[in-house]
Amino acid sequence: MTAGLLWSLTGLALLDSVNAATIWIVIVILLGANRPAPTGWAFMLGAAVSFLAFAVMFYFGLSFADSVLEGFTLWLRRVLFVGLAVALVVMGVRRLRPRERKGYALPSWVNAWSALPFGVLATVGDLPNAFPMVLAVERLIDADVATPAAVVVLVAYTLVYALPSALILAAGLAFNEELREQLQSMLSGRTSGIAEPSPKAAAACFAGAAASLAVMVFWVG
Repeated sequence: MTAGLLWSLTGLALLDSVNAATIWIVIVILLGANRPAPTGWAFMLGAAVSFLAFAVMFYFGLSFADSVLEGFTLWLRRVLFVGLAVALVVMGVRRLRPRERKGYALPSWVNAWSALPFGVLATVGDLPNAFPMVLAVERLIDADVATPAAVVVLVAYTLVYALPSALILAAGLAFNEELREQLQSMLSGRTSGIAEPSPKAAAACFAGAAASLAVMVFWVG
């Protein structure tokens, strides 16, 4: 396990931690749940445990595939970067036209007892955005990291992934009255009304797509 590999995995975990879906669900729980503390922590437990379970399953599945098909991880890396480029182009195109913001509402059945499976469902629904985690697993296999060490790294990766949402939840519970108005304003600004076209955001998406393709060509090979 080299320092360079650890730094790259840390960067991927930090990128994965800025998970808009999980963060907004935590804010919705803080604002709308009857018992936000047990509901929020149960949701976070479900989200984190299921994320770790998927990461570990993907690690063992990819390890097996790589042992059977030579060069499988290399082709997976190429597909990942091409897929990221396509996704960024689609996002860029969307930023060039007005669009209605989608709201976040807490399902009526979510409570302190059902929040854990709700966290699992939210994580499953967000798996298509798990590009950093998939790349992190690929990096571990490509570096030939021993299985026990790889599992420990994935546990640490999951802790980093869950950290921002957990901190927001803790802050919201500790300073409910002080932060409630700000959280409501943030949620309303992101989930209601019409988002105007943003050429700057579109240009950033297109630049990211070009960078992803460049990495695929010059680094992945």
